[in-house]
Amino acid sequence: MKILDRYLWSEMLGPFVVGVLGFIMVLTVDLLFTMADLIINKGIPAWAVFKLLLYKLPSLLVMTFPVSTLFGTAMSLGRLSQNNEIVAMRTSGITVFRLARPLLLIGILMTLVSYVTNEKIVPNANHIADNITRQIIYKQPLPEVKENVFFKDPHNRYYYAKRVDNRTKMMEGIMVYEVTDERFPRTILAESATFVGREWLLKNGVIHKYDDKGYLNYEATFADMKINISEEILRFSDQKQITDMNQRELKANIEAQAKSGADTKAMQTEYYMKFAIPLSCFVFALIGIPFSLFSPRSGRTWGMVLTIVFMFTFYVFASVFRSLGKGGMLPPVWAAFTPQLTFIIIGLVALFYEGERK
Repeated sequence: MKILDRYLWSEMLGPFVVGVLGFIMVLTVDLLFTMADLIINKGIPAWAVFKLLLYKLPSLLVMTFPVSTLFGTAMSLGRLSQNNEIVAMRTSGITVFRLARPLLLIGILMTLVSYVTNEKIVPNANHIADNITRQIIYKQPLPEVKENVFFKDPHNRYYYAKRVDNRTKMMEGIMVYEVTDERFPRTILAESATFVGREWLLKNGVIHKYDDKGYLNYEATFADMKINISEEILRFSDQKQITDMNQRELKANIEAQAKSGADTKAMQTEYYMKFAIPLSCFVFALIGIPFSLFSPRSGRTWGMVLTIVFMFTFYVFASVFRSLGKGGMLPPVWAAFTPQLTFIIIGLVALFYEGERK
């Protein structure tokens, strides 16, 4: 390991850790205000609040890693620039690309850490946090059916409801499909349904069957149809929202809905976001390097300003494209990755410009 690499890493480590802690505190402020009211005025035990915060922490970390990477890059290079150390390094023959290498390695490392955290830890933690919120904090009974989520019984039957009102026991946009020995599953679609326990009464629907080539070979409409479902699927703990699914589970749900003809653009966008969000760590490291190198002599002040400007711009940009993807106005993969690709291009252009500048 080169002395220069160790030096730049040590300079970046402190601001990065400060950034992670600081941004987590900012993100938890609103939640803490809500929790304080529940503890003081509604008698919610403090241990329940602490447990909720603990399980919310992984998702907060994934959100803070990219910004903290940018903050660490900007603050460390800003400090070196302020003290003329960057000038001294470049005078001695160290190129901009050589200076960028250890910081980009940190960006790649944080991308991997963020991906693993987001894939292996965040889904289960979010699922447990949702249960804590409903069961312990808000004292609400667990719903029997979760809307906009596919769930499966032990007999290879899948169920989906676009909208669910547990108060009136009404559902809309019902889809049931059954995996059989045939190549394609039988599907049942219904406009609405009522449910009591394990019995669903479907209304105004159609039954479809397909041949081995995927062509429709049977269709029957109905005004009313009763189906009995297995009690196992009524457990809330077995039903997950999109944020509670890992990459494999989300992909399986997308494939299941696609086979039944449902619109999967929103779920596909969220699937690609599972790759795009961790990639932001590398993107922020890349774009922070050139803009910090030709920063004014204000050093740390410039680093703070740079972090705020790029953070705000990027996340507004990403939110807009995410909505475009979920709404079907852009292909999901482009909606997820366009902000990252745009900032990568800007970062590379700025880095080469700074490298050629004397």
